Amino acid sequence: MGRNGKRIKRIFIIINIVIVLVISYFAYNEYLKSKDTKKELTSIKDKYKVLLNDSSIDDDEIKEINDKINDLEEIGNKTKEKMAEVFKLASELESKIKKNETKKKIAYLTFDDGPYYNTYNVLKILKENHVKATFFTTNVNGEHCYDNKNYECHKLYKEYAKDNHTIANHTYTHGWNKGLYSSVNSFMDAIKKQEELIKSETGIIPNIARFPGGSSTPGATKGKQMKAALLKAGYGWVDWTASDGDGGYIANTDVAWSNFTKTIGDKIEVVLFHDYDKKTTAILPKVIKYLREKNYILLPLFYESVAINKG
Repeated sequence: MGRNGKRIKRIFIIINIVIVLVISYFAYNEYLKSKDTKKELTSIKDKYKVLLNDSSIDDDEIKEINDKINDLEEIGNKTKEKMAEVFKLASELESKIKKNETKKKIAYLTFDDGPYYNTYNVLKILKENHVKATFFTTNVNGEHCYDNKNYECHKLYKEYAKDNHTIANHTYTHGWNKGLYSSVNSFMDAIKKQEELIKSETGIIPNIARFPGGSSTPGATKGKQMKAALLKAGYGWVDWTASDGDGGYIANTDVAWSNFTKTIGDKIEVVLFHDYDKKTTAILPKVIKYLREKNYILLPLFYESVAINKG
């Protein structure tokens, strides 16, 4: 092959690499927490290996390509760094609130028992209002949504992650009345299985848990043992301080709203909602507006928060 031919081939290869990098960057940025990211990166690297074996590419070009691969791998880490910065500021705000050094308050909106098909509506409202929340997830409904059997609810884990909500552990079975709390082992097995599901769908390892039914449900003795086991496994746990009552029967949105407003008042609130409840979904925009008018900042839960029990 002549000099011009090699030059054209080299340019063609570089153009292809740039195209792959650009496409990969945006794909990674969009789905950086999905379970396919490692597979995707491996595939990209394999393509690079084939290209880098071509003798027509010089050392400088190889270095440039390898630098770009490293940049691609850093995208997820940079996102984690930004979230860490947010949580650091949130910790400082919590401290100021506790010391009465600010009039600001914090509300942590939390949603239990998902994912459901209705979760899409919840996520849409949160996105429209620029709110990050916390989702306590479980596999009680299996792969398909309870409220739409034709839809695979596991897809929603990627949606939680893509929008940078906190994904938390609500056990794999949610079976608080079906043997979940029969022993520490049965409880921790359900915690670990849900952890594995979250990790496989998003790449995220959760470190916040909520007991189905609340932390008092297992009873004092078992509850103490289970909390110790959670802490040993790297988890903090949290109950709630406010709710609209959607974990039980609520007749209509007026009742939901009344329940919610009656329970709000603390400087740091953990609000319990459920993904599936359409009455909650209906009042959610109003909830967000109300809290902001009451000087609450809406944040996702994080392990270091004073709201998370770690002892």
